[in-house]
Amino acid sequence: MDDHASLARHGTARFLIAFFTGLCLAVSVLAGPGERPREKNEAEKVAKKMEEALAAAHQSAEEREALRHFQEEVADYADLHARLLAKLGSRVPADAQASVAAQKALDHAIAAERARARQGDIFRPEVQPLFRRLIAEQLKGPDTLDARRAVLDGNPGQDEDSVPFAVRVNAEYPLGAPRSTVPPSVLLTLPPLPASLHYRFVGRDLILVDSVAQLIADFLPAAAPDLEVK
Repeated sequence: MDDHASLARHGTARFLIAFFTGLCLAVSVLAGPGERPREKNEAEKVAKKMEEALAAAHQSAEEREALRHFQEEVADYADLHARLLAKLGSRVPADAQASVAAQKALDHAIAAERARARQGDIFRPEVQPLFRRLIAEQLKGPDTLDARRAVLDGNPGQDEDSVPFAVRVNAEYPLGAPRSTVPPSVLLTLPPLPASLHYRFVGRDLILVDSVAQLIADFLPAAAPDLEVK
């Protein structure tokens, strides 16, 4: 991660912390003596997680180098996505069936180009401990209950009624399968992604899924800590 990106990310974190702190104060004024509304509790929790994320942003030289390689791999994938999307054509599909056909065409084109891709090509071994630590900081402890619930909501690895599928590189995320939420506190902590990629959880695994092709570009096994909600 270069210095400009790091500064921008920290600036965003500070803005959000200030915003939610102000929200806490505003709700407190509206609440009246002795009251502690749910909105204030939620705003305070989010502001606290924002502060923790900002503190965690100071990584070692080795971690910064690992993040730089991660972002380089992500950028290479984004370039491939854009090149193949342009090659296939940028026409808006006329109907849902055509949209699915276009998605599958891009899926097959990317999978063919990345036929030798393996787990860890983007989530390199040296960056994996950092991702696990950053995620654990936002999902462990009694004050992260709402964040863990968000990860479990729509998580195909936790939903017995969801379409079963194997998490592997170049696998297609099944059409109609539920999608987990990545809490704001986790998203703020993790490196930002281009529009062509999204973070998602499947069980405890963190996946990088192509936003158009719905193809799994890479995944990090057991990225999240125990998600049990008591």
